[in-house]
Amino acid sequence: MNKSDTTIQQKIDQLDALVAWFDGDDFQLEQASKKLQEAAKLAKSIEQDLNTVSNEVAQVKRSFASDSAE
Repeated sequence: MNKSDTTIQQKIDQLDALVAWFDGDDFQLEQASKKLQEAAKLAKSIEQDLNTVSNEVAQVKRSFASDSAE
């Protein structure tokens, strides 16, 4: 599976794992910056995916609204 096949839920799970790392026993200050950048990139990707889904839902709603108005 490549990155474009990753679902929103899988990305959220990855982000949760990254956040948990900061509270975990494996935390190392030297790796924190890299992990934080990775988490920020993942969060941005999730936000973009959710915006896409939101736009698709809005489009379907408009389609149903125009069908019922006829």
